Amino acid sequence: MVKFMSLLLDTSALVAARNVKDKNHNKALDIMTPALQGKYGKLFVTDYIFDEAVTLAYARTGSRKFANDIGKFAKAKPINFRFIEPIDFDRAWELYLQYEDKHLSFTDCTNIVLMDRLKIDTIFTFDMEFKGLVNLIAL
Repeated sequence: MVKFMSLLLDTSALVAARNVKDKNHNKALDIMTPALQGKYGKLFVTDYIFDEAVTLAYARTGSRKFANDIGKFAKAKPINFRFIEPIDFDRAWELYLQYEDKHLSFTDCTNIVLMDRLKIDTIFTFDMEFKGLVNLIAL
């Protein structure tokens, strides 16, 4: 198993890990379980990922209970919660405009910028838009 120093948990990974009906649920657990045990280094979630994950969970299921579960999981130890800073926001907006052809969301761009600022090695995601831009774990 590859050992990283740090891992950013993206929305798709969080939702898949907590939703047994998600097509990537078992794949997500294959990574999330050892990640929570420290096998991939420090884990991170941002305020933008938190917002996107809770909103997506509620929109997809209509269940506040499930949305609350995603939020509680994203804020629980050993996951480190980080906020996007004003400088990150401005750099993310520049990336969003620059990579129009990549179909990145604005939240995706904040992920890239935060990974750079905090020197986070890898992102755990099922979104292939990140391919070639950052190191990613996806099965």
